[in-house]
Amino acid sequence: MQFRFPTFLLGLGAASTAFAQVTELYQEGPFALRVKGQASNSSIDGYLSWYNLEGLPAPTFISYTAGSYPIVDPKYEWYFNYTGFVQYRGNEVGILLANPGANTTTPSPYHGQVINLEYQTNSNVAIALLGSGGYMDIGFDGDEKAFNAGQFDDSTYVPGEDPEYSEDLAYYHWAICWQFSGKYKPTLSWVTSGPAHNPTCELVDLLRVEL
Repeated sequence: MQFRFPTFLLGLGAASTAFAQVTELYQEGPFALRVKGQASNSSIDGYLSWYNLEGLPAPTFISYTAGSYPIVDPKYEWYFNYTGFVQYRGNEVGILLANPGANTTTPSPYHGQVINLEYQTNSNVAIALLGSGGYMDIGFDGDEKAFNAGQFDDSTYVPGEDPEYSEDLAYYHWAICWQFSGKYKPTLSWVTSGPAHNPTCELVDLLRVEL
């Protein structure tokens, strides 16, 4: 990574305790995010970039472009912020963001727009957005694959019994789907569970790549 430095997070008002208090925050980046199809016959192999619709600074959309090498452009640059208090199997868990020059309404010592998921009531496929006001917990494993860290598995819930907390839940449900993300195009998405309702979706690995 090109740099790592501490700053201070004033508080996002979100669920994660580590990010809901005043604490030191570390930032890594910029780096590229490579997208590689999981299926052996997948043609998906490229990189993620962000874009805005004309006249609308937020939300910021995320699209996939095929290619063998990262494109030298700020719109292909990504950052990872973490506190150092939350890990999954020794890997830091934090937030993924881009567009460091953006003006955000969130307390903003991290300087940028944070990735989050926008769900639809009629689908199990969510659209990944930047600057929507929330965030998802993300980490990178030993193979530099991005994962979402969970704490509870609702498939194990029993009426009247407190669910079992786990520090060992990680999910790799990234997908590239044709979606209306400002424009109808291949878009970073997330399949919550089971086969994707959207038939254009392909499951992918999201990999951190040095620029």
